[in-house]
Amino acid sequence: MNRHILLLLLLINFCFANENNPLYVSSKSLPNYNQQNFSEYVNENKQWLKDNRVFLSKNQNLELSLNTPFERKPINQNVSKGILLVHGLGDSPGYFEDLTQELVSHGFLVRTVLLTGHGSKPADLINVEFEEWENLVSHHIKLLEKEVDELWLGGFSTGANLVTSYALENEKDISGLLLFSPGFASNQDTLLPLSGIGTYFKTWLFQNDNSQNILRYESLSMNASNLYYKSLQRVQEELENKSFSKPVFVTISEDDSVIKAEEIVSIFSNNFKNPNSQLLWFGKKNSSNDNRITSLSSYLPEEHIGNFSHLSVLFKKNHFFYGRNGSYKMFKNGQDKIYNEKEDELWYSAWGLKEEGKYFARLTWNPYFDKTIKLMSDVINSK
Repeated sequence: MNRHILLLLLLINFCFANENNPLYVSSKSLPNYNQQNFSEYVNENKQWLKDNRVFLSKNQNLELSLNTPFERKPINQNVSKGILLVHGLGDSPGYFEDLTQELVSHGFLVRTVLLTGHGSKPADLINVEFEEWENLVSHHIKLLEKEVDELWLGGFSTGANLVTSYALENEKDISGLLLFSPGFASNQDTLLPLSGIGTYFKTWLFQNDNSQNILRYESLSMNASNLYYKSLQRVQEELENKSFSKPVFVTISEDDSVIKAEEIVSIFSNNFKNPNSQLLWFGKKNSSNDNRITSLSSYLPEEHIGNFSHLSVLFKKNHFFYGRNGSYKMFKNGQDKIYNEKEDELWYSAWGLKEEGKYFARLTWNPYFDKTIKLMSDVINSK
């Protein structure tokens, strides 16, 4: 099927926003990111979120804390190491709370950023330019660079694309990378290139008018999709011509519905050749002969886990929101029916897994969180 036909099908499937729903009304302005110090950046963004966020629960303070950029550092220590963490498309700085605790315990000064258009409402991603994200990341890397001797970068999904592109261009300044479900290769490589031209005809790819997810957007604009595509293009251009010689830690789920897992393995082996780098593969034993790859089974029937999702790696099992007994479950996971507690056996997986007699909600926590941190620590300590 050629691209013209695909575009026609795309445009037929219009998604009209409910103008009475504030989730789909853009803010009059977006927050600045180029403040002279990080505390000003945090304070100004927090105030902007207070004024512009569409709150989804009664606990507005909690929502603000999860969506505001933050800094954490060890108490009573001279800090020489720092890391900037960048979240994924539609996500929030709150995705890094569990990881941050571990990094602080390893002596890191940890900072997160809020990518422009995030933290408030999905409509605020409609008018964002990709260069704003690149400039934001670059600015805060340079701010942190002034305060530490050893600078690491970390990212989840689209955020991993952004920090990897920067690191490939500025390797001498970066000590290492921590990459969680990096979006280097997309499962949507047929339709994704059409998202740029699609922004002229269509605003929304999908919408959830009643989202209760305080950690991420559950509606996606065409422009947001195009922003991810541009991050993909940029990092692929860099990876085509460059490699990164410093230590890298990567996590991948074999059954990730967002990215092409095997292509990420190939990129790891070809572009991240440091002998101390590690890739953690959730799934069947990986066929690569790269001895830096560790495989952990993603089929855990005793825990009702069918396989691992794109987002599960970052969260502890006891996470208050995404954990096994957390307050939020992603029941919309590609099933053909609505979950019935009395009739269905509840399991967890990546998007789209279906088996007779089971209902699969999204897996939103990492059963191997401690093992993940151990491998990550080995990479950090190898520097």
